Amino acid sequence: MKIRIAKNSGFCFGVKGAIKLAMDESKKYPKLSTLGPIIHNPQMVAKLESQGVKSIESLEESSGDPIIIRSHG
Repeated sequence: MKIRIAKNSGFCFGVKGAIKLAMDESKKYPKLSTLGPIIHNPQMVAKLESQGVKSIESLEESSGDPIIIRSHG
């Protein structure tokens, strides 16, 4: 069996932008959260967590620090 990977495989434009935003903002704010996981990819969620971006499930979990609210179109 031969597996071929498309030249343009990977995250879509919107997901790339959301990840970049979260990574950039994590440098400014050491305690940054997303309301729900910003992407449905456990490896990327773990990478974001290693950068200090925590996923919360409700606003009540917020400690008053900045929150990125995700959007799915």
